[in-house]
Amino acid sequence: MSNPAEGYEGYMVPTLFGPWATKLVQAAKLLPGERVLDIGCGTGVVTRHAARQGAKGASFTAVDISPQMLEVARGAAAREGVTADWREGKAEALPFRDGAFDLVLCQFALMFFTDRSAALGEMRRVLGPNGRVVLSVWQGLDQHPFYLTLHNVIEQRLGISALQAIFSLGDAEGLRAMVTRAGFRQVAVQSSAMTARFPNPEAFLAGEIEVDTAAIPEMQKLDAKAREAIVTAITGDMSPVLEGVTQDDHVTLPFHAHIVTARR
Repeated sequence: MSNPAEGYEGYMVPTLFGPWATKLVQAAKLLPGERVLDIGCGTGVVTRHAARQGAKGASFTAVDISPQMLEVARGAAAREGVTADWREGKAEALPFRDGAFDLVLCQFALMFFTDRSAALGEMRRVLGPNGRVVLSVWQGLDQHPFYLTLHNVIEQRLGISALQAIFSLGDAEGLRAMVTRAGFRQVAVQSSAMTARFPNPEAFLAGEIEVDTAAIPEMQKLDAKAREAIVTAITGDMSPVLEGVTQDDHVTLPFHAHIVTARR
């Protein structure tokens, strides 16, 4: 597969990010004629789902830093008959004028932004008067025991793990305070949970290890043989845990998230 984002779209979106996109869009309560911006859109599942809700006269724009993700998003949207403006850009410096949108959506991306405060400031800047933001982040590792174990195993093997960042915004009050400091009002944080079932347990674990170690400098310094040895070791460490969450040849995991709604 020449574009890794295709694998993400084919495996992770139907199982995990698609169902959560439904929740996010439901929380947003789209109105007719709204100008909607999806930040950190990935392969565009939130935009595509929102567009299919049929809010009369609504328009959709989506932005992501990854050209590969946007390539897949454009293709998927075309197949689904969804019209949207797909733009490459950083959340911390959005390529849009002040007040250009009525609604900003952001699904599981805030924790990845280099400067979260700047990204929230940009979300507020591009919203018109009384505009809304609806975003989701994962709760902490303490709510995700499979990933807590994987985090510990990777840390033991490599001395560092990138998983903690993914689950770093789990403190609801801290999250509310961050959004409030950015100038938003009527900030509400709602906890939500959903269970995902991933087919092919071995492929699921291999994919998680690959993604969760790819950005670690210690991993990048290793040659191919050494990296393979580390992955094999982590796989062995995680095998009993994987078996414990596998039912009917599917990995079954509960996921916990915070959904934030606020007004400009």
